[in-house]
Amino acid sequence: MKTLLILWLMNKISTKMGKSASERRTAPRTGISFPVECNFLPRRNYFYTVSRNLSDTGAKITTSDFIPKGNYVKVHINLIDRVVDLKAKVAWCSKERSSERYSAGLEFVELNKTNKNALAGLLKTITQQ
Repeated sequence: MKTLLILWLMNKISTKMGKSASERRTAPRTGISFPVECNFLPRRNYFYTVSRNLSDTGAKITTSDFIPKGNYVKVHINLIDRVVDLKAKVAWCSKERSSERYSAGLEFVELNKTNKNALAGLLKTITQQ
């Protein structure tokens, strides 16, 4: 009985908090770490970081600085055989536990078909291994 009550309460809390990150995503994420070059738009303030995961609609990166939600960044992703240049909007940014670093969720915007296909091809290759 106690377990049922706890599950019921957890469901109520999660319902009030809204959808989870996985429920809001339009594409599944693949855990992959690779170097990423970014710059804040519209200015030319470059920073280098690494990804934590990737999908054909977005990525999670780690950064030393907080990036406000709604900001835009230009992202250069090296897909081994070519570099893909993408514009992304910061969906969220939060401080990592026990660290001075931040994690940020990026949503790719203005994604052309060629870049979307390149990302999808890379992800397909990774998930089949």
